[in-house]
Amino acid sequence: MKRITAISILLVLLASCSSTKQFRYMSKGKAPKGKFRTEIPFEIHNKLIVIKAKLNDSDKEYEFMVDTGAPVSVIYKEPFEAVKADTVMTYNVRDSRGNSAKSVYIMLDLTLGNSKFKDIFTVYAAEPSEVVRCIALDGIIGADLMQTANWEIDMENQKIIITDFKSGKPNLEGYQRIKGAKRSPSMRMPWLTVVPGLTVDLELNGKKFKDVYIDTGSAGSLTMPKDEKTDSVFKNEQKKVLWGYSSYGLLGGSMDTTYVYNTVDVEMGKVHIPNPSIDMYKRNSSLLGMGILSDYNLFFDFKKNDLYLKSIATEKKKADEKEFGFSIYYDSKSKVYTVANLYEGSGAAKAGLLLTDTIVEINNEKFPVFADFCEFRQWVKALNKGEGPLIVTIKRDDLVFTIEKEIVPKR
Repeated sequence: MKRITAISILLVLLASCSSTKQFRYMSKGKAPKGKFRTEIPFEIHNKLIVIKAKLNDSDKEYEFMVDTGAPVSVIYKEPFEAVKADTVMTYNVRDSRGNSAKSVYIMLDLTLGNSKFKDIFTVYAAEPSEVVRCIALDGIIGADLMQTANWEIDMENQKIIITDFKSGKPNLEGYQRIKGAKRSPSMRMPWLTVVPGLTVDLELNGKKFKDVYIDTGSAGSLTMPKDEKTDSVFKNEQKKVLWGYSSYGLLGGSMDTTYVYNTVDVEMGKVHIPNPSIDMYKRNSSLLGMGILSDYNLFFDFKKNDLYLKSIATEKKKADEKEFGFSIYYDSKSKVYTVANLYEGSGAAKAGLLLTDTIVEINNEKFPVFADFCEFRQWVKALNKGEGPLIVTIKRDDLVFTIEKEIVPKR
């Protein structure tokens, strides 16, 4: 299976009138007036939280991912064409993998449960990556909406409770308070703290790391940039090396080498996190994602920039998917299947599979016809739960041949 570790958008910020205009629009969002409380159920899609929302005055419900790592909300093609909102500005958007595109920004009203949130600054993503679309079909609820109220995310019962600031906090007995900070749009401009979102400080092997984004739009546990500081923490630790596409942003993925560690404990305030999976690669921000956050009930106090966590009993199921050491990417437009990533020293690497090989057959059978990328993902899950090794036929340099060695899985 393809590992999706970070799905969030980052704004391209320049010293210009346009960036100042963005900041102003981000702060225009409004929660319902007076006291309110709304409770909404959510589903988990690929470890991420997905809820239903209505747009403007429509009664139709759309599917949105809840992403504290996205400073603004995002809307895809179908709901964008339905709402017919006026454009307030055109500017670049850049995702967590460095992909960028010129985009239209609009102002939307979104109704969650029985509560309407008005004037939410929203970017139109005409062509989001297929990986992201398989999580939520219609868009992303970003931190610009979330920061207008208190958000309690009950992972045990899969519900979200949103309340006004004046009503105060719920009963937080058993929760640990983590002091956070507003998110700075650039480490070169730390005085600009108007970008919606929340960061915290972590400690790894006795070294402190500041400004780690709390990112409910990341399916991974903890991702860190590979630099001199992180290298000094992990230099004596065992690691796995993954070549190729390891994570996908709003607009797609990018090739990189990812170093995966599972031997370092993480301290977040008084919260001790033993041996989480930590992904490191060069082009990356520091993100703490749902691989860790899903083990807690969460309360976001955006007014005071505090995060509260309460550990919940989670059943650690043994993975029922085999690890073949590689994953397949399906381009639904070209109908081509390629090797997306490959673990160093894995059965697939030892068998002779290479990055970007085109895969023609699996176990002497051609691929089925898929309606879309999401259907392909379900097929891959079934393949990984099947019996026996894989026999792979590939196309490389215009030659079609079957890999001589069977790819033996590791459970």
